[in-house]
Amino acid sequence: MPVQLTTALRVVGTSLFALAVLGGILAAYVTGYQFIHTEKHYLSFGLYGAILGLHLLIQSLFAFLEHRRMRRAGQALKLPSRRRGSVALCIAAYQEDPDYLRKCLRSAQRISFPDLKVVMVVDGNRQEDAYMLDIFHEVLGGTEQAGFFVWRSNFHEAGEGETETSLREGMDRVRDVVRASTFSCIMQKWGGKREVMYTAFKALGDSVDYIQVCDSDTVLDPACTIEMLRVLEEDPQVGGVGGDVQPPAKGMAVEDDQVQAAQVRATEAWSVHQRHVSREQ
Repeated sequence: MPVQLTTALRVVGTSLFALAVLGGILAAYVTGYQFIHTEKHYLSFGLYGAILGLHLLIQSLFAFLEHRRMRRAGQALKLPSRRRGSVALCIAAYQEDPDYLRKCLRSAQRISFPDLKVVMVVDGNRQEDAYMLDIFHEVLGGTEQAGFFVWRSNFHEAGEGETETSLREGMDRVRDVVRASTFSCIMQKWGGKREVMYTAFKALGDSVDYIQVCDSDTVLDPACTIEMLRVLEEDPQVGGVGGDVQPPAKGMAVEDDQVQAAQVRATEAWSVHQRHVSREQ
């Protein structure tokens, strides 16, 4: 059946269903028919409530079926090799709860995307921040593909004892570690979240096609990267995609007001960054 005809039938069917529900609610309200009621009507259940309850049940059923269909389609999706772009996941970390950070890194390790690069930048390089590097080693550092660097500075502020030569060497070291490693962790001088993201974007440059970002308390679905990349690949007019952010399920460590996921074209982000640098220079 043609896609346009299928869409038209769904629109007509949905409209007829909505009209039927509204008509039933109006009729129930006018007639005031009740199935059950107590004396003085302290508790009653009528036709109006029955129609509303049935409507809610049907909506919930179809929402569940549609969500299950989308998840299955995402898990089964395989991008054509000729169009699959490279992706780097950038994790911004700042004095994170150890359990949250472990869950985040483990979920990143389970993402179903070939050759995914993971870059964690820690906003802080003091001794009290070192536990985050230890957790990185614990979860992701068990292979030769993992690299790290503790930097006294960041790209906009020199650390204590840095010279112009050592600062340049540190910048080069950050780029080398990030680009050469599948899993990398950079600890740098505190500068805020924007400084952390700047370091990740600057170090990656144009070495990847897409950049995915999240905080260190985010638990990522294994299909999240391929789902968002599918949207970007299908429509050249789309330059950024937000993830399907959901409140945490029972037992999850993350807070729903802290969870975030976003994805942008690295080429576009790089061009914006280049303009920013040229203005500073």
